[in-house]
Amino acid sequence: MEKVGWGLFSLVIAVLLVSTFSNNGSTVKQTQLFKQKEFGLIDTYKSWENFANEMNISKRNSKIQDFELVVSKNNKIHSLKFNVIEESTKGFFLYQYKQCITCETKEENKVTIVKDSVDSWSGYSKLIDAKDFFRDLQLVKESQRGKSKYEYNLLRSSGRYDETGLEGIYYALNGSTFSEIKPPTNKQNYVAFNIQMVGNEYSDDFSSNADNTKTFLVSEYELKKYD
Repeated sequence: MEKVGWGLFSLVIAVLLVSTFSNNGSTVKQTQLFKQKEFGLIDTYKSWENFANEMNISKRNSKIQDFELVVSKNNKIHSLKFNVIEESTKGFFLYQYKQCITCETKEENKVTIVKDSVDSWSGYSKLIDAKDFFRDLQLVKESQRGKSKYEYNLLRSSGRYDETGLEGIYYALNGSTFSEIKPPTNKQNYVAFNIQMVGNEYSDDFSSNADNTKTFLVSEYELKKYD
């Protein structure tokens, strides 16, 4: 069983990949990524394009890291958190996005976007392009419409091309549709860009297990075997 939740992807990981952060993190234009609360009505790819335009973020040189989206059974967005890493001629910009749309306090419900300048980012090339991620997220959303039995679902991705060997159901992307594939054994892991969906009866404290977890491989993948 793997414990997951709102703080799963800590910025500690990001800091390890960065040589130098500026000390002047600044709050920028507070723009919502998704303008609607109804996730089923949202086109995630178009939402990203509009968001990037409003924030003046490069759609060609931006990557996604540590994405976490919690959606209720009735398809309402509960919370959203992710990082955008943008390469520029001056180095890199890190945008940290956080919003809890249906949390208890008004302060939590506000969009918070903080921007930092970064001298270098050694893991940048291993992250998924933002445009590809939100295109793939739309395909995951469409493939799972009305199929969840849980009160809440966490859609998460590290954004990295890395190994995954969680228990549960596995799907591979073929064109614009997903096909179920065999899950890895105890001595195997898939290596790919991936998005995971974890179900829970509550909006936090998610735990991954064989019954509530689906893993979507959204890129070419390989099966890594261990002796």
